[in-house]
Amino acid sequence: MENKDWLIGRKLFKLARAITNRNNAYLKELGITGAQAESLIFIADNQNRTINDLKDYLGISHQAAQGIAKRMMDSNLIVIQKFEKDRRQKILTPTPKGLDIRGQLRGNALTTGERLLSEVSAEEKEVFFNVLTKALEVIQKDKS
Repeated sequence: MENKDWLIGRKLFKLARAITNRNNAYLKELGITGAQAESLIFIADNQNRTINDLKDYLGISHQAAQGIAKRMMDSNLIVIQKFEKDRRQKILTPTPKGLDIRGQLRGNALTTGERLLSEVSAEEKEVFFNVLTKALEVIQKDKS
């Protein structure tokens, strides 16, 4: 018999790929990329964030964060304004279009979660949630 841990790992990879494929198809319909979606969620859910904050949140270079912000501004998802307290900093603010897409992203996440767990009992959901939380904590410790 094969190692159960290995089989669980393989199933997690398959699940992650299926969710990513579903998400990418949805993002394509919205006309945004995955990086833009993650950025829009961060900007819309956290007021007065700067490009530097976005860089730290996404774990990318300052130049890459500037590029994402510029493309989002060009698509009318955000506005970029100089920060009053420090004119070198630029504040990222969602536009009405950006907020609308943020709402759609929230709805898609709920739909995906509901579909994913549609045949799972409340007790199984609780166990699944706890296991996922522990697994993520372990993986995130490995990153630091």
